[in-house]
Amino acid sequence: MAIKGLEQAVENLSRISKTAVPGAAAMAINRVASSAISQSASQVARETKVRRKLVKERARLKRATVKNPQARIKVNRGDLPVIKLGNARVVLSRRRRRKKGQRSSLKGGGSVLVVGNRRIPGAFIQQLKNGRWHVMQRVAGKNRYPIDVVKIPMAVPLTTAFKQILSGYGVNVFRKSWAMRCSIN
Repeated sequence: MAIKGLEQAVENLSRISKTAVPGAAAMAINRVASSAISQSASQVARETKVRRKLVKERARLKRATVKNPQARIKVNRGDLPVIKLGNARVVLSRRRRRKKGQRSSLKGGGSVLVVGNRRIPGAFIQQLKNGRWHVMQRVAGKNRYPIDVVKIPMAVPLTTAFKQILSGYGVNVFRKSWAMRCSIN
């Protein structure tokens, strides 16, 4: 029982250069890694309501090569300072304020700091000793330094998103990408 086209397939495989298959593997690995970064960034951006660009630039990809067929994704899981969300502006409250000398439950109404799409009550903008501008807020219960930079926690969403996507994702996409690269005519 002879397999049709076996000699032709063996001949084609022998003509392939030594670096073609490892090169195709490296390209497939890099494609899997970059699409995993994109999907994870989109998922985290949806969860945290932060622009996808801000999440995506926290992941760094060390690409796979022919000699080293491993891609490495390094993710900055630190909290994201709110100042990065966009322009900070003070929005006056439209609530009716009490008049001077009158007692009322409406005390001032005041103003609220809005950064991007987030309203942060009791926050203010300040330049730190290192020269950077940040959104600060008074923190109750901290005796020594009672103000702190307002941040969005990113460690948990980033970790869960990358682990979830990379758990079964890589094998399926790698197979498809590998099949595309190594199709023999």
